[in-house]
Parts: sequence; structure tokens; C-alpha cells
Amino acid sequence: MTVCGIRFRTADRSSGVQKAPNSTLFRRSAAGLLLSCLLLAATVAFADSSALILRGVAGDPEHEQKFEKWTTGTAKALVDKFGFSADRVIVLTDKKTAQAEIQKAFATLKQQLKPGDSFFLFLIGHGTGEDGQYKFNISGPDYTVDDYNKLLGTLSVGRVVIVAATPSSGGSLDKFSGKNRIVVTATRSGAEGNDIVFYDYFLEALQSPAADEDKDQKISVWEAFKYAVAGTERFYKEEGRLATEHPQISDNGTEKTDAKAKEPPLLARSTSFVVDRPIVSNDPKLQPLLNQKKEIEQKIEALRLNKDSVPAAQYDKQLEELLVQLALKNQEIRQQETQKK
Repeated sequence: MTVCGIRFRTADRSSGVQKAPNSTLFRRSAAGLLLSCLLLAATVAFADSSALILRGVAGDPEHEQKFEKWTTGTAKALVDKFGFSADRVIVLTDKKTAQAEIQKAFATLKQQLKPGDSFFLFLIGHGTGEDGQYKFNISGPDYTVDDYNKLLGTLSVGRVVIVAATPSSGGSLDKFSGKNRIVVTATRSGAEGNDIVFYDYFLEALQSPAADEDKDQKISVWEAFKYAVAGTERFYKEEGRLATEHPQISDNGTEKTDAKAKEPPLLARSTSFVVDRPIVSNDPKLQPLLNQKKEIEQKIEALRLNKDSVPAAQYDKQLEELLVQLALKNQEIRQQETQKK
């Protein structure tokens, strides 16, 4: 067994053969070491974010207007509200969504992104799920999910968030899903091919503070998804229509689920649209406190993301200790801010 790069084995002295230990004591020790590694690895590190918004060919003025509203609204929210640099939000529309243009965009993204960063891909427009294969309609020959996965594989990035705001987008879930990926689709399968309203409400979630369920001044992917699902369900109920779209989410390679999941997806819950930039203070006493707060928050996130790898009692104990540390650090920050005034 290997933990934090260390391989554990015990020797059978009578035979000279090494055997992998499986004792309760060993498992507890290994789990403790794993927990220590997770927390030690969480040093203060700030990540940036980039986004690619693809608005495919609309086909008629009505869809053109709707897709343009979704596209411009998304780009504006990312830059103006969530702190994305304008040059890190690439928007390709209509004829600019040809395969060659998309390849150029990924070449630019490859230069921008580093391993700790987050990448957001928005697919806005029409989609099809014929023969069980999802395709996003672009200018010229369409790309399949396999094609997009090849392009995504060229990026060195910490997390990938894919929001497929098209009919039949549920057909992409199985292939798009993976480790360190969050996939949001407007439908649960490729067979749901009618026009969607889901992204009307997803965009509203990005624009409105009402989606901030935990009031932390951020909108997580999970919060935006839940808000949009509620809006979509309300739309069909008020219209007296049978719902033709059932939004889904896949988190960190797990099976797809809806907004009624008993356990909120950990990665989607901890991934925010807000760019992770440092808070800088000109107070030399306050800045170290802010950095220490960030380090504690990163330890909490690392612990939560690896909850299944840590014994329950140990997890609860460590989480409680970290939350107390965070509360005390926030108190120190408030005191320092008061003294400065």
C-alpha cells in the first residue's frame, strides 16, 4: 500500500517474503498519515480561471436572439461579477465556431492555464443525440464529445466545469464525466431533444445573489445548478406543460444525479465561479492573517473532498478543529480591522 508516496510493507521473517499488512492498527496509521498529507499539502496557493463560451449556429432569428442573450450575459457575469480577466474569457459565435477556430482557442487556453487553475466550458446552442452520440452544432462539421475530450486533454488544469446548455446534452454525460470534472447538462439523455429553458435560469443564477444559498458571497456550481433546476421545474408547472428537460450533474466522475441528491456533490459544492485571487491589504499586520485564513479554508476544502478516504471519527474531529481555527482567525481579522480604524 502506498500513502503519500510511501510504500508500506511488513516482512515475514520466517520466509523472507514481504507481505502487505492488513491489520486494524496499520489501516488506522495509514489513514492518519493520509489525513496529515492532505492537510500539509494545502498551502496557500491562488488559482486563476479561464472560460471558453461556444455559441453555435442558431438557424433562425428567434434562437439567434436567445443564444446571444445567454452568451453575452454569461461573459459579462464572468468578467464583471466573478473577476475573470477579459482576455481569459474567449467567446466564439456562429461561423467562428468552426473546428479550426475552436482548435485555436484551445491553443490559447493551453498557454493561459496552469495545473492549479479552473477551466469553464459553456456550450450554448443546438445539440443532437442521434444514434446515442451527442453532438454540439457548430459551423461546419460538428465535434463529438470524444473530439472535445481530446482538446480538453491538452490542458494542464486543476478543475474542468462543463455546462452544456443544449437539447440532448444529457447524451454527453457519460463521456464528459471524469476526475476533477463537473458536468452540467440541461437534459438527462440524448433523447430529450426539445428546446430548453434551463439556461435561462442558470444565467439568472450567475447574475442574481438569490442563488447564493449559503450567503458566502460566492456562487458555487452546485448552487447555480440547484437554482436553475428549481426555475426550470417552476416554468413547466406554471405553464401547465409536461417537462421535456430534466437537468443533470456529474461530479468528479460519479454517476449523474439531479438537484434532489441526498449528499450534495463535493466538487460542485466547493467550486465557485469567483476567481480565486488573493485579498491584498496594505496593513502589514492584517495581510498574514488573511493568508492564514486562506490556508485554513484550503485545508477544510481538501478534507471535505477526501472525506471518503478518512475514518468518520477522524474526519469529524479534524473538521471541527479546522472550523474552530477558522472562527478564531476571523475574530483576529475583525479585531485587527477595528484597530486600524
